[in-house]
Amino acid sequence: MTRRMTLICALLGVVTAQAGLAQTRAGSDTAAGPDAVCVRNATSEPFLFAAQAPGGARLLATLAPGEMLCSTGSGKGAGTGTGTGRGVVSVYAGADVLEGCSRLVAPGRIETLLRYADFDRCAWTSNS
Repeated sequence: MTRRMTLICALLGVVTAQAGLAQTRAGSDTAAGPDAVCVRNATSEPFLFAAQAPGGARLLATLAPGEMLCSTGSGKGAGTGTGTGRGVVSVYAGADVLEGCSRLVAPGRIETLLRYADFDRCAWTSNS
């Protein structure tokens, strides 16, 4: 097994252990909690999504069309790896894919994927 595949398997193991922490729900909400970073799937296909609020855990879940994933942070923002008080949302075609699309997002809002395209060419609500 290559180093990259070993790392991916290790990360997926961590994600599997945290899967119970992920909050997925139908995406009818228009705003997230003040310390939450949420991502919604507005495409017609399921994709693997990640959400990480400042100071919070990185959560992953496969979201069906219309579903949403939220990560809640500490509300502090500093020292969380982003350095900006922003969270990160990402989407991947599947667990075995290395490239996807990511966006920096402010806590308290929901970032919605409108169209998936490989290599950071996805259409999000914040860039449409």
